[in-house]
Amino acid sequence: MTGAGFPARPLYLVADLGGTTLRAGWARAGDLAVSGVRRVAVDGIARFPGLPAGELQARVVDQLVRLLRECSRSAPCTPSALAVAFAGPVGRTGTVVDAPTVWGPRGPELPLARLLGREFGVPAVVLNDVTAAGWRYAAPEGGEDDYFCMVTVSSGVGNKVFRNGEVLLPEDGRGGEIGHLKVDFAADAPWCDCGERGHLGAVASGRGALRAAGVLARRFPGVFARSALSAACGGDPGRLSAEQVAAGIRSQDAFTVRAVAPGVRYLARTLATLHIALGVDRFVVMGGFARAAGPPYLRLLGEEMAKVGDFLLPPAGAAGLLRPGAPDDDDGLIGCLRLLERTHSSRGSSPRPAVPVTGTS
Repeated sequence: MTGAGFPARPLYLVADLGGTTLRAGWARAGDLAVSGVRRVAVDGIARFPGLPAGELQARVVDQLVRLLRECSRSAPCTPSALAVAFAGPVGRTGTVVDAPTVWGPRGPELPLARLLGREFGVPAVVLNDVTAAGWRYAAPEGGEDDYFCMVTVSSGVGNKVFRNGEVLLPEDGRGGEIGHLKVDFAADAPWCDCGERGHLGAVASGRGALRAAGVLARRFPGVFARSALSAACGGDPGRLSAEQVAAGIRSQDAFTVRAVAPGVRYLARTLATLHIALGVDRFVVMGGFARAAGPPYLRLLGEEMAKVGDFLLPPAGAAGLLRPGAPDDDDGLIGCLRLLERTHSSRGSSPRPAVPVTGTS
């Protein structure tokens, strides 16, 4: 008991494992933010592109366990449960089905929830990172107007549709895979992290935008030399970063906008299709690249959506459909916290989600 006879609020460990960054921290039920957050670069395919998927998987799992251990030691009491948001398809039981942006294609399935539950001795939930983020934005009790689509533009591209307090996904968690929709059918289309060519994630993600900027810089070196993007990387396309490309969009540098336009166009058409087919009237656009590119990125996306057909858009146009995510990178962490609050009682019972917790990215 604490205070004037009130029971202590349960404490949770939460983590968000993306294609680029691993974040972890702790929070008590009812907290508005996650405390003690640690952020490290993921020991996955982005850092070690030559290693086989199995070895990368072992590295990433070890890294996740170590970081959660650190957070647990810094927390004021023993955690009651933990949740991990993961950048890849996750089945209902917390098994990671695939992880192209983390350990590349053809990695073995991983029963991550069972592994973490055994390792920490508390109930563990593993869900997709975009699904987790959605719980941050969903109405606490759902509602008839609580119908929206989470969209992430980061190391990859993914989405999740939420309606009335539920995420619309099948048992195996393979829904929301717009990042692996083939949109570019050219023989030399960019490779996706999953091993296929021309997927939306390969052309519209932060990694895809970086690749497109590098290709255009080498094709038109004179134009590139006069751009803000060239100034940012010292005139060497090989030194470009996704952060620099995002900054070029934010400053509305003409060369950068020209480079990313095809990827933005493909994503806009895909979102317009979701709006037309499902009636989704709110897209929350999140992810490191979209957040860094800022409002100009959403404007570009809205302009391209409008080209699909204004008569199919609401009175406010595409701008009325697109909403920015929060200006931090805590969506997955806070979403995990909100999900655990929904599913784990203050008496310490095991999490039994009332809604599907699967997802993909």
